[in-house]
Amino acid sequence: MEAKELGHRIKLMRTKKKLTQAALAELVGITKSHISKIENGVATPSLVTLSSIADALGYPMSWFVNQEEHEGLSIVRKSDRDKNVSKNEIGYDYELLANKSFMSSINPTIVTVLSGAEDIKPYVHDNDEFIYIITGSIKLMYDGKVYRLEQGDSAYFSGKKPHIFINNSDEASKVLTIYVEE
Repeated sequence: MEAKELGHRIKLMRTKKKLTQAALAELVGITKSHISKIENGVATPSLVTLSSIADALGYPMSWFVNQEEHEGLSIVRKSDRDKNVSKNEIGYDYELLANKSFMSSINPTIVTVLSGAEDIKPYVHDNDEFIYIITGSIKLMYDGKVYRLEQGDSAYFSGKKPHIFINNSDEASKVLTIYVEE
């Protein structure tokens, strides 16, 4: 990938996150001038720097480089997709399905909901969320109520209300989750 295209993608992600160049530079541990040069295609970041930028923006490094584009079509091959991008205290593994940030404000992800995370508090975020249960079953806790969802069920809800889903199966459940940014 050319330095200009890479810089453009970094700038798109940074502006979607509403970060200034100075704020991103501080998170990454480099100068604002260096971020500016990268975004303008004047400098190419090292893999370490690119990895740090990706981490600071909350995206896998592959979103910068593993993408086929064909006039508005983005293809992410299964072999290039990041699996288990992150595990967190909630007990989720994430598999990112698209390089959405370059084309739209929709973020499709497969979330593997692991067992054993019963006492996690609901959380909120600014995005709407759509979920579809691929395998297993979950308990969706939404705005103080509990909903049991089985394979094939779906839900669409505002992330601004307290919510979380936890596994309700003997084995891990898989949930297609689509975050829709405002």
